[in-house]
Amino acid sequence: MNKSLQKNTYSQLLKDITELYDYARRALVEAYWQIGKRIVEQEQQGETNAIYGEHLLSRLSEDLSETLGSGFSKRNLYNMRRFYLAHEEILQPAAKLTWTQHVELLPIKKSTERRKLERLIITKKLSKEQIRQAVQEVNQANSESSVIPPVLIPSLECIRAALHTYALVDKTKAPYPRRMVVVDCGFNIWRNVPRNQIQHLGKASYTYPARVESVIDGDTIWAVIDCGFDTFVREKLRFHKIDTPELGTPEGEKARRYVRRVLKASPRVVVCTHSYDKYARYLADIFYLPGVSSYERICSDGLYLNQELLDKGLAQPVY
Repeated sequence: MNKSLQKNTYSQLLKDITELYDYARRALVEAYWQIGKRIVEQEQQGETNAIYGEHLLSRLSEDLSETLGSGFSKRNLYNMRRFYLAHEEILQPAAKLTWTQHVELLPIKKSTERRKLERLIITKKLSKEQIRQAVQEVNQANSESSVIPPVLIPSLECIRAALHTYALVDKTKAPYPRRMVVVDCGFNIWRNVPRNQIQHLGKASYTYPARVESVIDGDTIWAVIDCGFDTFVREKLRFHKIDTPELGTPEGEKARRYVRRVLKASPRVVVCTHSYDKYARYLADIFYLPGVSSYERICSDGLYLNQELLDKGLAQPVY
């Protein structure tokens, strides 16, 4: 095939994908504006006091999350409502901004200042941190101490490493038998293994298939973990980087019910373990994928349960 033709074909593909992505991004912003509009219209038909609004958002969040999945936490719905109230309609340049950029601009009350920052974001291609700094400078200049900051949900960092990637144990710590190596299987387990049996060798991923045995609370489970080489361990795992309310509180019971419902339907999970906490529970990222039994698929495409609990307002981040 002619190289020039190949290059032109690839350039067109790249252009088409970019245009499709931009269209989807604009459509998402439009959808959130429409959702905010419907929430405000519903509030105006009913009682307009704060109690009614709080109840409406809580109920909507629970029902929409059950039907449509993540992205409809009470905080996100609150931001959609504020977004609609801040824009009578979505005009240029606001239509070119992403939803994340619009959320950063929510503390700006004056429409003229907001439009000015919208143009600045587009022309200067401001980063998220630069937008936040510009918003703070505007608010400080106006001495608007009553500005309500946007409710931002942090994105947890997680690494989707390959299953059963092992590191070799230092020979000074464990002598190698002839034609064998000693690998770190995690959970303080070292195994003598023929070198030709190891598929993945390098930096240990501590990422394993597991089956959920029981749910203790919103951020702690018992699981049976396949460490490889016919080795299984039963461990109490604490969800990494998040904390759910204590049991006995309405919020804590709600978090546990959600995790139980999710993991009952998807007991096969992939866990990526980290160090352990002061109670000797290993900290873990938990991935699941409804209707899928392949651990490889769950590892590559699974939903990140830790982040879902944050998105739904059922947990707080732990730094």
